[in-house]
Amino acid sequence: MRAVVADDHPLFREAVHLRLDRQFPGAVVQEASNLDELLAGHRDPAEPVDLILIDLHMPGMASDAFERVVREFPRSAVVLMSGVARPEDVRNAVRAGARGFLPKTMPPEAFAAALSIVVGGGTYVPAELVNAPDATPEAREGGSLSATMSALTPREQQVLVRLATGAQNKEIGRELGLAEVTVKLHVRQILKKIGARNRSEAASIATRAGLI
Repeated sequence: MRAVVADDHPLFREAVHLRLDRQFPGAVVQEASNLDELLAGHRDPAEPVDLILIDLHMPGMASDAFERVVREFPRSAVVLMSGVARPEDVRNAVRAGARGFLPKTMPPEAFAAALSIVVGGGTYVPAELVNAPDATPEAREGGSLSATMSALTPREQQVLVRLATGAQNKEIGRELGLAEVTVKLHVRQILKKIGARNRSEAASIATRAGLI
């Protein structure tokens, strides 16, 4: 995986860089401190970027800047980060193609879980933003489901993604390098955490949450 952390605060860039290194061993993580650096330095077609984490308020982020980033990196999962953001800004970004919004105040475990959702192909937005009074019913459901998914550990999310495709415990274990009994324990915890009665219901919840 190739990722770029775009933020004008060096300490925060370093912290996110380290999180990505730990969570995704072998990932190539680069940094940018403003929009120009991001656009100029990371558009090599031979080495496409899989994930871009971008600060909503870093230098260069004018009103149409996010749409430009999505346009310039069509193969990348682009995620906003910010200490403060208005719900309408986040929803506009998602409509423009953002794969999520990560508040900088998130606990490390929640941040890691949100990253797993995005890297797995889903979209993550905190429930408190999509539950604002002017949010649509679809947005409210999405936020609630994102919050539910964030309760899962990164490993549980990996198991759920494969479970939702119809894979059996033995297949999941073989793919993830886990014993079948360990997969069974993960499945049990997943069903409990997301309130699913069975594997089919878990798959439905995962699909509606955008995890697959």
